[in-house]
Amino acid sequence: MSLPGEFRASVIASCSNPQPENIISQYGNRIIRISDHQVVKWGPDVTKEEAENQRIAYELVDNRIVHIPRVYAFFSDERGWGYIVMEYIEGKVIDPLEDINAIEKVAGVVDYFATFRHDIPGPLFGGTCRGLLFPETEDLVFDSLDEMEKWFNSRLFAHNPKLNLQGCELVLCHLDIAPRNILWQEDGSLCLIDWASAGYYPRLFEFCAQWIIEGKDGNFNSLLLKSMNPLPYQEMAQKESVLCAWRNIQKYPFRTKNTNSSKTLSRDSMDRIPASPHPMPDYPPGWYEQAQREGVTPTGPTLVAPSLSSPGTGEKNRVYNRVTRCLRAIWAPRPKPSDAA
Repeated sequence: MSLPGEFRASVIASCSNPQPENIISQYGNRIIRISDHQVVKWGPDVTKEEAENQRIAYELVDNRIVHIPRVYAFFSDERGWGYIVMEYIEGKVIDPLEDINAIEKVAGVVDYFATFRHDIPGPLFGGTCRGLLFPETEDLVFDSLDEMEKWFNSRLFAHNPKLNLQGCELVLCHLDIAPRNILWQEDGSLCLIDWASAGYYPRLFEFCAQWIIEGKDGNFNSLLLKSMNPLPYQEMAQKESVLCAWRNIQKYPFRTKNTNSSKTLSRDSMDRIPASPHPMPDYPPGWYEQAQREGVTPTGPTLVAPSLSSPGTGEKNRVYNRVTRCLRAIWAPRPKPSDAA
């Protein structure tokens, strides 16, 4: 997947100063058309791992069921920005996507992916797990399903239901199924792009990726969830554990005891999250005004940020941090009247 130096320089130049008619996408990581048959996806978050994921997926699946752009090459520039040179596939994005027949076709593709199995969790090429369910601050590599289970359990409070993935099969999951990542061709077939988060995981994870963002893409997420083959009872029973772990990852900073190590992370190598105030005490005087000063909207026993439904993990992290600071201030231990005297 190497490129001649001159062509590489030409690609960088085309991406740095693209002609407006060649810009396919200019949000997040950009996609630029460089010829009749090739496009380049480029940006600071474009990685070799994503290119390898997409390359393997292209070789794996039947293109009569779903199209995946063929990857021709990957390289990085001096800034560390990645460039994936791939096949150009004609198609259009339908967003919002709420046509039930189209969504059932997407669900059929997701169910087809679940027929591909592997023994080790993680990306198709192996290596670091990426995507919505995993923190960007850690390079997580798991050698077994048991190790991944232990890591998720290390992100749970004592009162949270423990995760049990034993017996779950590891299947091909895309983990970023959204209208923006589906190209519809004239013959009704679909092309699936953005393979950065894909890997072999319990099929439950594909469902969780939709539950987490449910409503963000209108009715698409809920309709897709209803259209996919249902999960077995044992796997469905683990839903709350995975979602609890995900919420805790968003709310609380975690540190590894050896921050220089990129080895597999398990429960023993983690600092456990602090004990939670459970159940929550009554709101103290002035809690509403304090919450407003913190930039959040109080609603009943919880505090919900107005921008929580906005896209982007970074924004969600900032919202959760504000909520956490507010909660800590509200429920901080106060001296008893006898102590004050």
